[in-house]
Amino acid sequence: MRLLTSERLAAFPHGFTTRPGGASPPPWEALNLGGAVGDDPLRVEENWRRLEAATGLRFARVRQVHGTRVVRATAATPPAEEADGVVSVAAGVAACVSVADCVPVLVADPDGGAVAAIHAGWRGTIGLAAAEGVRALELEGADPARLVAAIGPSIGPCCYEVSSELAERFRARFGAEVVRGGAAVRLDLWRANLLALEEAGVCAERVDVLGRCTACERELFFSHRRDAGRTGRQVGFIAPRAPPRIAHPRRPGEGPLP
Repeated sequence: MRLLTSERLAAFPHGFTTRPGGASPPPWEALNLGGAVGDDPLRVEENWRRLEAATGLRFARVRQVHGTRVVRATAATPPAEEADGVVSVAAGVAACVSVADCVPVLVADPDGGAVAAIHAGWRGTIGLAAAEGVRALELEGADPARLVAAIGPSIGPCCYEVSSELAERFRARFGAEVVRGGAAVRLDLWRANLLALEEAGVCAERVDVLGRCTACERELFFSHRRDAGRTGRQVGFIAPRAPPRIAHPRRPGEGPLP
């Protein structure tokens, strides 16, 4: 199993899964974590078991609907509640979103320890789902200027061709820098989500854009567009830091604690 990580989030258990290390056959080969894409449910369950064993985490998941709603989790949950973002405040419970071209955005509060995972396709991006994740962390007492974040693997501006109408909507919302011209019009969802985080008060220098394109890197990532919808799902996840261990006070003359 190969997990991609971000230096910005090094203090937090987190990762972006890739294809190797799972039990699923083609076209979901191998670590498919999507339960509604045609794969054998028992193999998907085994893939989740392997991820849990590799990370030591449990996962708070949601049924994603390309919206901007963010829910708060204190325990692991199945993907039943409709939302596109999860905030976790419980050590060992990872906020988690699944993707196969959409953008996974992970955000963390280094002071309070709460974390968020946000799923942002083009609808979630233009709807400022990433900013909703920041606002949810503010409700946990976070200062947006102190947050750290990572924008994970998704379809990149090299491959994400869109209609001129959609491109114009993004240009009007985020500026010309998120639209690439040429023979075909392409969107830069990485840049758009960075701008959404900045609008919410996150400092750009505290955001890590991994710059990995799911459509380009066939061996590592599932891609809904590249594979014409017959593909699996990878996930982005992040958990709060475990609370520091507090040593019990010792009386003078006592030896070290066992």
